[in-house]
Amino acid sequence: MTQIWSLDAISGKQPTLSSSWIERIAASRLTLIAILVAAFALRVFAAVIVPDQSVMLGDPVAYREVGKSLWATGQMNALYFMPLYPALVAVFGPGWPQLLIDIALSTALVWLIYELTDAIFASKRAAVLAAAVAAVYPYFIFYSIVGLTETLFMVLLLSAYLCWYRNAYIAASVFSVLGILTRPVLDPLAPLLLLYFAIAIRGLSIKAAAKYLAIYVGIYCVLMAPWWLHNYKAYQTFVRLNLGSGVALLSGNSPSNQSGGIDNNLNATMAPFAEIADPVARDKAMQRAALNYIKEDPGRFLIQAAKRFQRFWSPWPQTEEYSRPLYKLISFCSFIPVLLLALVFVVLYGRTYFRRIAPLLLFIVYLNSLHLVFPASLRYRLPIEPFLIILAAAGAVHLADRWSHKKPSREQLAAA
Repeated sequence: MTQIWSLDAISGKQPTLSSSWIERIAASRLTLIAILVAAFALRVFAAVIVPDQSVMLGDPVAYREVGKSLWATGQMNALYFMPLYPALVAVFGPGWPQLLIDIALSTALVWLIYELTDAIFASKRAAVLAAAVAAVYPYFIFYSIVGLTETLFMVLLLSAYLCWYRNAYIAASVFSVLGILTRPVLDPLAPLLLLYFAIAIRGLSIKAAAKYLAIYVGIYCVLMAPWWLHNYKAYQTFVRLNLGSGVALLSGNSPSNQSGGIDNNLNATMAPFAEIADPVARDKAMQRAALNYIKEDPGRFLIQAAKRFQRFWSPWPQTEEYSRPLYKLISFCSFIPVLLLALVFVVLYGRTYFRRIAPLLLFIVYLNSLHLVFPASLRYRLPIEPFLIILAAAGAVHLADRWSHKKPSREQLAAA
């Protein structure tokens, strides 16, 4: 039996997120359009005034070179990347075309945050607040202009979530697999999310949910097939995702890693494996070395995991290049209020909305857990921040409602 997707059905009472004259302003499409225009303008402005970060970050240059190789030869000259973002760069070209595509995607992310908030909480006020925060959120603006995969991945991730919340499981499957083709982090989680939405939220039987899972597997195979053929041609064996897990695991778990981030002496750490000519065998050897290191010294691994946890949730960048006090202040003042409001909402109202917000919490816990083992950084935390903003907006509206109910009316003040 299909459940009604409303807060009434979930909590068994009238929702508290929709009330007052502010709701009429929030419900206006002009409000959303104004937010989206402002988001686009801010990102264009940032692209004009912020110096090129490609050399400092490294990966943007690599994505452009991989895109050129993919366009010219049909092959990617990189072992560690997934193909979708380099393909996007190859089709539209580097420079301003790539930049405008990323800015458009980041603006679409603001719209998706609005729609997803409304889909979860049935509240225009929370949706408008979440979109407004996303429009001016410094991390989203920065990552929209530096040429990295994060913006595209977040758009695909939130598109999948929005489709799941709206019972569009086939479209959600397509967006999920495209997300995996951008960053493989979603690969083990997507089928579990599909089953949760089908069974726990929509109320389908296990048999009916299994049909959607079978459709997902079919879509997965169809969309991944060109990439599998590419990898077979490149490595003469089946490689399902990429060859980045070995170097990532070794980078986070080696004697020279003291920070919990990417190993600063990674080239030296990888040097003993350079003699292995086969890249697939080399990737497996690095995985074995990292796992052996963890087994031989589990205490040190726990210390490193604690450092990675701290880096993952750090209120400012941990790299020396972005250590200026101004960067730290901007980061702190944007992230900490969002995090605190999200925590307040989960603590005070999590039980009421648990079934609705559980998929968001699952992804947050999953990604954090992943980066207790692999290197952690603010950049790798970014995909959970749309969800934190959504929870924070709901928390802010709930707290505002609670405060306004306690505040005496004009009549009460006059009588006093």
